[in-house]
Amino acid sequence: MSNFYWVWAYVSALWTTLIVPCTIDPALWDRCSRFDEWLVPWVRDVMDMHKNGAYHSERKVLKQSDGLGRLDGGESNP
Repeated sequence: MSNFYWVWAYVSALWTTLIVPCTIDPALWDRCSRFDEWLVPWVRDVMDMHKNGAYHSERKVLKQSDGLGRLDGGESNP
């Protein structure tokens, strides 16, 4: 049973945050019907996260910087 807990958690979260609000509130019908704008990018991000690991792009920027997130090496421009 515990092996499928993540499935139950995902389905219940999907139900409470997407299905119920999109069916009850007519003002959200237009936004919810355009799933290609929110579902497709999300699936792409999830696939990228599983392939490269979480926060891959952030780690890449930090490795290129001086450790403080600055890509210019901490030098100020005159």
